[in-house]
Amino acid sequence: MFILLRYNFRRYGQKISVSPLFLATFLLLIFAYKGFAADSGGSQADLKSDYAEELIRSACEKKLYEERYWQVLLHYRKNLSGWESLIDDPRFFLSQDGKSNPQSELEATIRAFFRENIGNEEEHPICRFIARYEWLKEKLGIDASKLPKSECEKFDQVIKEVHPESASIVFPTYYMNSPASMFGHTLINIETGQKSKLLSHAVNYAAITDETNGLFFAVKGLFGFYKGYYSILPYYQKIQEYSDISQRDIWEYPLNLTRAEVRKLVLHLWELQKI
Repeated sequence: MFILLRYNFRRYGQKISVSPLFLATFLLLIFAYKGFAADSGGSQADLKSDYAEELIRSACEKKLYEERYWQVLLHYRKNLSGWESLIDDPRFFLSQDGKSNPQSELEATIRAFFRENIGNEEEHPICRFIARYEWLKEKLGIDASKLPKSECEKFDQVIKEVHPESASIVFPTYYMNSPASMFGHTLINIETGQKSKLLSHAVNYAAITDETNGLFFAVKGLFGFYKGYYSILPYYQKIQEYSDISQRDIWEYPLNLTRAEVRKLVLHLWELQKI
């Protein structure tokens, strides 16, 4: 038998009588709900983890880390000790040994796709490494509904603006009065359906230099002491940088790439930004 004791609480000048049995039942329901919510959240996390490991097993069984496309995406080159990427920036890798271990980087990439969004969605691995994601999604049949929702708005905007359809190599020849141009300057032109090529976009790779001393400039340039970065900018803007354009020839060589291949090129260039 329960002994029903009653407590008086004052609320807005009125007395409210509460039974300890009612209070205990109320608290029990609250803790039960919290426990259910925690178990539900934990089970969801476990399901995502299990699915990620399932994808990793499938990728390893298929040996996707040995495929040429994966090696190209990570810029791996074979050397005497194994594999090594030409990329030096650690931000490009999701595994601590990703620079020299294609399999480890592949596994870390798949796990990274399941990270919850914290802060800037554009930095989520799905958005940051969109070329890897689309390739792995195609190879493994990844169910996007099981991944965290990621809105890659900046990437979508770039794709919409660039609208890649075809590509060509552009080579402005050297300018005799400028020693820095003696080897010319090679660009990739990403062309759209526009009639004018000036409305297309140029893919540029250049060193960031602030050297004013001609001798140091030459030495650093020849021995690779400058950091180089990729950039995508309007083609007409790049052409305007050549103030001596009237004294240069510009050669264009169309690339035998499909529209899908050109899109993959742009996806990978997105991954190389700020690297």
